[in-house]
Amino acid sequence: TMLGVELLIPPGIKKEAKQACRSIFQYAKWGSLSLIVPKIMEEAATQSNTEIEDVYQAILESARESVDATPVIALPPLFECALGAGKHIVTIDGQKTPLLSSLQTIIDTLFAVLEEETSSSNWTYMLNEMCKLIFRGKLLLGEYQTSYSNDNRGPMPIMQAFEKLLKMGGTAKPHICKTVVSRISVAWFGPEHSGSDVGICAIPYREHIVDLLVFKEIRLDESSAHQTAKEKWDALPETTDSSSITRAFVLSFLSKLPSPGDMSDVVLKELIHFVMMKLMDICCTKPARGKPFISGSEEYARTSRAWQALCLLSRFVTEDIAKDVAARVFPAMSYNLHGPIRYFVEVFTIQCTRRHPSIFGQMFIQEVTRNDLSLMRVSSLMIIGGNLTVGRYSSDFFHSSTDPRIKDVLCGVLPWLSSTQGFSRAIAQLLCHKLIPLVVDVDTNASSGSEEKDDAVLRKFYSFLEDNTDMSRLRSKQQLFFDTYDVDSACTFEGLLSISVDEGEEAHPVHMVDAIKDCLAEVYKEAHDEDAPSWKQMEDLLLEAGQANQSEASNDDSGDVQDETELVNFQRKILPIDALDLGIKSFQEQKLFNAAGKKKQNLIVCASLIDKVPNLAGLARTCEIFSAQTLIMPNLLVRKQDDFKAISASANDWIEMEECKEEDLLSWLYQKRSEGFAIVGLEQTASSKCLTKMEFTDKTVLLLGKEKEGIPIEFLSAVDQCIEIPQLGITRSLNVHVSGAISIWEYTKQMMQKKK
Repeated sequence: TMLGVELLIPPGIKKEAKQACRSIFQYAKWGSLSLIVPKIMEEAATQSNTEIEDVYQAILESARESVDATPVIALPPLFECALGAGKHIVTIDGQKTPLLSSLQTIIDTLFAVLEEETSSSNWTYMLNEMCKLIFRGKLLLGEYQTSYSNDNRGPMPIMQAFEKLLKMGGTAKPHICKTVVSRISVAWFGPEHSGSDVGICAIPYREHIVDLLVFKEIRLDESSAHQTAKEKWDALPETTDSSSITRAFVLSFLSKLPSPGDMSDVVLKELIHFVMMKLMDICCTKPARGKPFISGSEEYARTSRAWQALCLLSRFVTEDIAKDVAARVFPAMSYNLHGPIRYFVEVFTIQCTRRHPSIFGQMFIQEVTRNDLSLMRVSSLMIIGGNLTVGRYSSDFFHSSTDPRIKDVLCGVLPWLSSTQGFSRAIAQLLCHKLIPLVVDVDTNASSGSEEKDDAVLRKFYSFLEDNTDMSRLRSKQQLFFDTYDVDSACTFEGLLSISVDEGEEAHPVHMVDAIKDCLAEVYKEAHDEDAPSWKQMEDLLLEAGQANQSEASNDDSGDVQDETELVNFQRKILPIDALDLGIKSFQEQKLFNAAGKKKQNLIVCASLIDKVPNLAGLARTCEIFSAQTLIMPNLLVRKQDDFKAISASANDWIEMEECKEEDLLSWLYQKRSEGFAIVGLEQTASSKCLTKMEFTDKTVLLLGKEKEGIPIEFLSAVDQCIEIPQLGITRSLNVHVSGAISIWEYTKQMMQKKK
């Protein structure tokens, strides 16, 4: 009766009054029904399913038809009526209306309300309740069995709702994606007690699963609609980064699936293997023009996240796909990839090799014995070989000390003892030291016969590696790296999400290349400290003493003056005073020359206003080539980024760099003026001089502007002269690195002409 009630408005009523009457009527109607529907549920046990189903179907039809005419204030009770009816319909056994048809009606009605609702809190509540209703394992299994698994694919209302909600979320409303995926990732397991078919409900969503595994939420302001400043998801580790919430739910689902032996072939092949191959399509794509993806870019994020997902799925690499996987993974090592991405490539390969040593092991041997490998590919192969040969996973690769592959690996590694890359050479030394005693008897001196002569060469190699102090020191440090290298944790759900992230919110694990490079530097320092020139010893001691004094000053609350004898002993510890003066003078003279022995120019290039890594790296390379005195950077940490190192072509190792942030730039410019430097700004102003007519002074600071805005007006007050580059085309301006390079060359050219 309530559903059939209509509003009759007498003639002569004003338009505004009519609207008010309709609003009051709809609110009263749906408010009353929202109280009646629960009572119907209580009485459902005494009535037939057909009668109850008819009532709820009528409620849904009426709700869907009334949405457009219902005022916003009456939408919540209308939604509650539709939700209550939907909850009961999906639990009725033996429906006369097909379940998928009923689901379509329920979903259409709830979406109609969502599209009209404007209140943030109501909308979020409705979204949650809708997801709880439709994303159920039983419903997804029914949809799979009815509309997907047979040859004649039928309508899939739940999947369509899922796609529509993801589209509504897009990139601007990540809270929608998080809510939707958090619900459906649980429903993908299917009903309880699914046995070996657990996960079969996810097969229709496998393309979406691939997309979600590489999905990255954008960071929104805390004030954004529907957003909360700090979201907590109990199902996820506390270390989960805010940009990885959505994919974390998918990773959680995949991590909880049974092992391949306990899983149905349908789920393994149609879901897991399909997802893995699609991920490999993403991450095994060679970067364009051979250049690495720029950190923080979409390509970088997708590639990194695809490799992470593959690490989690490495336990599902079965014998039937192992060859295909190996054929794609090993060539990917030759790509110009950043260290953090390369870390996951190596972890995945190590795990696959442990599970399939005959397939991946043979591929590894084929690769390491090649003589046309790039240094990047060699470095990855050495890390993989180190873990499988001397690390904690050696027993998974070599089944015994007589394993015939031992000799094959040694033959492949031995030539890399002469590699120009110190990192690969260092690991090759460690591997040879481990493998040679397994191939020859290193304790005998027999040398008759050609085979014995070959063995004698290996014994000589081993003897040197064993007895040399530097080799022993390096080997002990490297062995510790491999003993503690844990690839298992990096392939778990919790382990992946606990890895620290960089400024671009991407996983940034410590790559073994960087760790062993630090180890090499440490060993070199230990071995050559005593051979260092006096000025270098003096500098190191002064730095250590300064740090020690600062530490003591910060921890000492008594304020007592250091004992005089300690000061005398400290002075004796450094050098006699005359040697100290000579050391300081030598050190100061060293700073006046570049690595090529050329005297540096009195040119300081200030790039504090530049924030793009390629431009900063290009300027570093230009400054080193033209022997500039210093390059001023907004943040010195950028030097550690792989794309900076690649573009600067090692110039960052030779050019002196200092940090000056934008907020400190004005005072820094005035300080340089007081030191006698002329401040020259590269900027188009009314008083700018043409670069070809500018006469540079010897001591010059070249101030470069921001990529698009140029030099902000507040800094122009500290500039002595602005210069501009003449242009003959119609393009508005040059790239800031190109402009800087042209100006640096003009300064250099003038200084060279003055010396003639």
